[in-house]
Amino acid sequence: MFASGSAPVTSSAMTGDAVEMFASGSAPSTAVRALTGDAVQLFASGSAPTAKSDVKTGDGVEMFASGSAPTSRSTTTGDAVEMFASGSAPVTSDATTGDAVEMFASGSAPVTSDATTGDAVEMFASGSAPVTSDATTGDAVEAFASGSAPVTSEIASGDAVQSFASGS
Repeated sequence: MFASGSAPVTSSAMTGDAVEMFASGSAPSTAVRALTGDAVQLFASGSAPTAKSDVKTGDGVEMFASGSAPTSRSTTTGDAVEMFASGSAPVTSDATTGDAVEMFASGSAPVTSDATTGDAVEMFASGSAPVTSDATTGDAVEAFASGSAPVTSEIASGDAVQSFASGS
């Protein structure tokens, strides 16, 4: 647990479970990584890493609040659950394999949001849609409300369900 700007330059968990909590601008300068096992990362009050936050294998759960998202966020294998609130979405958010669930609220959508394989579920509310939203394979469900539709939304294959409401 790091508080009050006390985080290390880098923070890594090589094996097993990793729980990392950062508060008050105390995130590492470069990256927070859990190379194997489960990873839970909680960032608050502008404390996300500068560069990126990666989970290489296993499940990844990341919660960002109050403008604390990293520049980029990737999950290369397994399931990915990402929750962003209060303008805290990263610049890019990718899930290359497995299922991807992304929930964005309060203008916090990333610039791009992609799910290259598997199922993709994207929910955007309150003007928080990304610039682009793609699901290249599998099923894609996209729900947009309150003027939150993306600039472009593409489904290359599979089933597509798109629901738009309130000028979105």
